[in-house]
Amino acid sequence: MTTETLDLIEPDVGPDPAYGNTVEGSDEYEFPVSDSQSRLLVLDQLNPGTAQYNVPAAFAVRGPFDLPAFARALDTLVARHESLRTVFRTAPDGTQTQLVRATDRAALTVERDVPLDVVDARMRAEAAHAFDPATGPLLRSTVYAVADGTHRVLLVAHHLVCDGWSLGVMLDDLGAAYREETAGIPSAHEPPLQFPDFAVWQRERLAEGAYGPAVAHWAGRLRGAPATVELPTDRPRSGVPSAAGGSERFLLTAATRARLAETAGACGATPFMALFAVYAAFLARLTGRDDLVVGYPVSGRERPELQQTVGMLANTLALRVDLSGDPSLRELTGRIRAALAAAAPYQDAPFEAVVDALAPDREMGHDPVVQVVFAYDDDTALTLDLTGTDTERLELTLDTAKFDFHLHMERWGEDLAAQFIYRSDLFDAATVRRWTRTFATLLDGVLDDPDAPLSAVEAVAEDERLLLIAQTDRLAEAAAPDRLVPDLIADVAAARPDATALVCGDVHLSYRELLARADELAARLRAAGVGPGFRVGLLLPRSADQGIAALAVLRAGGAYVPLDQAHPHDRLRYMADCSGTGLLLTSEATAARGLELGVPCLRVDLPDPAEAPPVPQGPAPGARDLAYVLFTSGSTGRPKGVAVEHRALVNLTMGARHSFPVTAEDRVLQFVAFGFDVAVSDLFFPWVAGAELHVPLEDERLGEALLHRLRDSRITYVFLPPSAAMMLPDVTGQLPDLRTIAVGGEACPPELVERLHEPGRRIVNAYGPSEVTVYSHTADLEPGDPVVLGNSVAGARYYVLDELLRPSPVGVTGEIYITGAGLARGYIEQPGLTAERFVADPYGAPGTRMYRSGDLGRIDPRGALTYLGRSDLQVKLRGVRLELGEVESQLARHPDVVVAAAAVRGTGSEQRLVAYVVGRDGAAPDDSVLRAHLAEGLPAFMVPEVFVRLDALPLSSNGKIDRSRLPEPTVTRRTPDATWTEAGTATERLVADAWARVLTVDRVGAHDNFFELGGNSTRLLRVLVALREAGADGGISLIDLFRHPTVAALAARLDQARTTEDTPPEGPIGTSAVHGTERHTRRTAAARRLRSRKGTPR
Repeated sequence: MTTETLDLIEPDVGPDPAYGNTVEGSDEYEFPVSDSQSRLLVLDQLNPGTAQYNVPAAFAVRGPFDLPAFARALDTLVARHESLRTVFRTAPDGTQTQLVRATDRAALTVERDVPLDVVDARMRAEAAHAFDPATGPLLRSTVYAVADGTHRVLLVAHHLVCDGWSLGVMLDDLGAAYREETAGIPSAHEPPLQFPDFAVWQRERLAEGAYGPAVAHWAGRLRGAPATVELPTDRPRSGVPSAAGGSERFLLTAATRARLAETAGACGATPFMALFAVYAAFLARLTGRDDLVVGYPVSGRERPELQQTVGMLANTLALRVDLSGDPSLRELTGRIRAALAAAAPYQDAPFEAVVDALAPDREMGHDPVVQVVFAYDDDTALTLDLTGTDTERLELTLDTAKFDFHLHMERWGEDLAAQFIYRSDLFDAATVRRWTRTFATLLDGVLDDPDAPLSAVEAVAEDERLLLIAQTDRLAEAAAPDRLVPDLIADVAAARPDATALVCGDVHLSYRELLARADELAARLRAAGVGPGFRVGLLLPRSADQGIAALAVLRAGGAYVPLDQAHPHDRLRYMADCSGTGLLLTSEATAARGLELGVPCLRVDLPDPAEAPPVPQGPAPGARDLAYVLFTSGSTGRPKGVAVEHRALVNLTMGARHSFPVTAEDRVLQFVAFGFDVAVSDLFFPWVAGAELHVPLEDERLGEALLHRLRDSRITYVFLPPSAAMMLPDVTGQLPDLRTIAVGGEACPPELVERLHEPGRRIVNAYGPSEVTVYSHTADLEPGDPVVLGNSVAGARYYVLDELLRPSPVGVTGEIYITGAGLARGYIEQPGLTAERFVADPYGAPGTRMYRSGDLGRIDPRGALTYLGRSDLQVKLRGVRLELGEVESQLARHPDVVVAAAAVRGTGSEQRLVAYVVGRDGAAPDDSVLRAHLAEGLPAFMVPEVFVRLDALPLSSNGKIDRSRLPEPTVTRRTPDATWTEAGTATERLVADAWARVLTVDRVGAHDNFFELGGNSTRLLRVLVALREAGADGGISLIDLFRHPTVAALAARLDQARTTEDTPPEGPIGTSAVHGTERHTRRTAAARRLRSRKGTPR
């Protein structure tokens, strides 16, 4: 396609009263704003008074610098480009306009005798000074006369009137004007097309629907794409994205730039396309996603006559990148090349129009459609040619960010200057600094082998990889396995025979009595054939008998299998058969259930027949013999039996003493059910330490009863699942003896730490799957600190690995793998599942294995492991992935909520987020109260639509939330007609009327959502103006309108604001009445000639 050169200066073609009107009593001309300017005005209002959209350029000038000539040249520049004389207004009807002033004087400040050591700081401060779009000027310059005889020149423009391309044009024009002033060399520049001409033309094309095909192209490509790019942030998103930002700059050398160009050429692409592919691969590595939306700016200057126009012509486009199938760099570059080629005819699609066509859920927590951006400019380096001087461009970075994450690359001499720009409310500088190495490592790898699958290319530098592996290493075992747990307990009984070992109800046993009863039962077990490898099922009620029986089985050399009498018959039968249980220990309460299983039974509560001959001691078990088999839930619907050896058990009990320094003076409460893996630790590590073990009865395990038992028994150590701990009443000052509370089994909410913490008390997060023998990590928790898993216990090592078993970079999510002395043998009678979950350790000695946990985590900068939930608690709702635990944690922070759970219910369009809430004193807050509370810390898409109140959450026998038993909500989604409520109060009617006018709808109800009615950010600005005109804005801002998207909510906010402010403050956007029908002839001609042509995309 070709573009004809246009003659833009035409004779009068008749009046066009729509544009170019003069403002009464001034020398200003008024014109519509472009689509990009309209969106930017809204964004500027969301973060007013910041430098987020400042565009700076700074230069060092050496040699004879003619300051008066520079001032005149700057005036010439401002006179040449109307955009540099533009300010912005919002008319009474909400229409945004730009006004071109006739003045041709530039805003120039001169600072003299500036010390060399402060000039850079002064330039940064001036560059960060905010503009007021309503008053201008929107270009300013400062010249610093430095004490060493040099000068610094700073230019700062607002993005409303200047984009990256414009900056280059301005610098060229400024240099030409300076040359004319100092050397008398006239400029050969033709008058450029002025930006208001373009804005008029674009608005007319919008009105005519000329952009329809382009918008349809982008909407079609983006529909169904993920709503966000979920980078691993250091902090959760807040309600409103901050303008505060940071940046990390790194150079790609000329050699790398040359390699890039060569590789791109070999792929039949440009360096821009190849770097785009590398950036997408980098983002995929950080997020673990293969479907990404990446924004990229285009100049908007496809037509030759726009090349020298100064203004915001740049447009943001959103490319959906498909990384599925593990492509190579060559293949991914080809995909991007094809996508860009298909998009080339549609580059002029206004971004806001595309967003409107997609109609995404508008969330204050993130920008719609585009959160990550790639910008690349390798054509020319920005220079300022001031005749007779030597000028050098200076690096000048503002602490602001327009997007969550942005890679900007530009020519810097022969090198490429790369810069990661990021929102500092989401990311730490140290995190992004590490990512620069990750990106550089990945880039080197794909340039070395562009045909390798991207997954095979290393993104972690070798020294970091070695550090990641080394810092997770705690493989020194807690104790040599020459003495097994039953022997260690016998040693304690010999040393402290009269010390209390076990308390349960009315039963109080000393260590002598404990060992005697265990050995008596062990003798009966040996008589029944129990020895190493023999599995004995324990089908016993919660009582002292459980612990005694487990110890007896170990003393007899066998392995015990905990069975829960509350389980259905079929499940118990499966567990007995799968484990190869050869004998059941039962009691009077469970004997009948035992007989139903068809396994020989032995009653622990009946005496041994007197005529039974003594049985000689059998062979002692070894460290590699089986100690117990514990069943956990399985994804197939059948439980899986984890087989644990004596070696792992002794490492647990000795290692637990390091993590939880329990001594013979302690009293330990075994809260959890006997079939839960923590019961293994709670049972044996106190006995190995010589401590006193307390087993509460069933009616002592929740709420007030549990508090009484902890207090009355003067318990010093207890392990509680967070769900159970949250059910405790206020424990402040009531448990002076409780020195250690361990929590685990599920994510620990930060507010639980605050509830339980007292001076002198440790709150320990204990993590570990059953497959690694209860604990692999512990971390001391303090109020206000992040909840982490901490570091490995003795005898353990962990890794956070990607899908190819490579270490995930620091801060990047991966799957947690664990190895070491606590590793289980595997799943009993399930070799396939064992092979799937217990895999070869690529970083250990030959023949070692590691357990694939299925838990997601990441290593923080301090080297601690952070738990990010299981994949089955990560859900996708309306295209956005969310962690249910985050919703639950925020709910639990409400002072009137004891504990909460969240779940996604329904399918398709009826899918909704449901919260289950247990209120304090039996009364949970109203839905509106909970929604408002959640909205303070969560984006709107994470606020549940339905709240279900329960007296208690369903818990499993292990004390965890039993999510399968959370009830279906009884409420159903109602039709819009059924839910429509007329605006009632005067303020509600005022808001509803404003919405109806702006949205051109017949009626608006009290609970209608602005965005669901077709509203967008631009129309929201018109609502703000309408409310101000009606005297009802109460000093609210655009942010308030976003946060209160229903009529009722916004009306309540207005009423609240009016009670605290008598006079609404004047907003930063001014208003101006426009009169007259004077024409701006050249504008109308230019717009009409532009309208008659179709531009050619680059």
